[in-house]
Amino acid sequence: MATYYGTYGQKVQYLTSDPASPQNGQVWFNSTSNLLKVGITQQGAWASGGTMSVAKGYQGSAGTQTAALSFGGFTTFPTEITSAEEYDGTSWTAGGALPVARQSMASAGTQTAALSAGGTVPPGSVNTNVTLEYDGSTWSPGGNLGTTRSGIGGCGTQTTALAFGGFTTVALNNTEEYDGSTWTAGGNLTNATRLQGSAGTQTSALCFGGIPAYTSTEEYNGTTWTAGGTFAPPGGRSEMSSAGTQTAALSAGGQGGGFSVFLYDGTTWSSAPNLNIQRIYSGGNGTQTAAIAVGGSSPAVATTEEFTGGPTVVARTVTGT
Repeated sequence: MATYYGTYGQKVQYLTSDPASPQNGQVWFNSTSNLLKVGITQQGAWASGGTMSVAKGYQGSAGTQTAALSFGGFTTFPTEITSAEEYDGTSWTAGGALPVARQSMASAGTQTAALSAGGTVPPGSVNTNVTLEYDGSTWSPGGNLGTTRSGIGGCGTQTTALAFGGFTTVALNNTEEYDGSTWTAGGNLTNATRLQGSAGTQTSALCFGGIPAYTSTEEYNGTTWTAGGTFAPPGGRSEMSSAGTQTAALSAGGQGGGFSVFLYDGTTWSSAPNLNIQRIYSGGNGTQTAAIAVGGSSPAVATTEEFTGGPTVVARTVTGT
């Protein structure tokens, strides 16, 4: 039997303020703002975090949203810097400086056990193969990369790291695996790329985007790279923040779309709420549901944004077409 509500719907609520916890699909009229509103489910949200002491891009990143490390990078391209800063989820404080300035390195590990491999160093921003290990206060030499390069993807831990792709005079496809002292050859990427996104571990890694493999996603099982879901952004991306795992990754900002954010579920990339400010060459780490994007350029910034994932319902204004 037909009902009035079933045929015509319920009346729109008149409220003096937006509901504290709106429901998906709930519609109301805010009499204070004079706007018609609706509750919409979105996958996560970005909020402002602490500010570093210096604006920079192309830095190394390690750790989690509440225990992060940012090291090296550049202030004015291509001037590399040595400074390192540690984040506690609220504020950045000085950490142990790199012994030699560098940028565009592979990075891996945690705030107290981080790894930096390759990148460019002064004078002249030349590529290096040097690896450095951080113990929470001091950087010390590790085993050198087999290939001298910059713009490298990196993931894993200080003692089980992965470095892949990058740049000499052309984009590279080779992979190297680190055991805490020595780098050895791993499986080659299908698509040579540099300045790509990276996530995961040494035996379960993800490589996405970069130059010139803008829309490529590849997955590593510790031996072989295979194709994953096509990277979603129109035209692809490079020089983005990245975080997460092979089956739950996050890409934020980058060349070609400095605000846009995408999430990967192991098969498909989907859009997520945008960053609040445009970020290219920014650092990133953490998980898909608790990530940070820090620094970056265009123009250079020192600020941090924190991503909290999972579905939340937010109020959106209903507008005409």
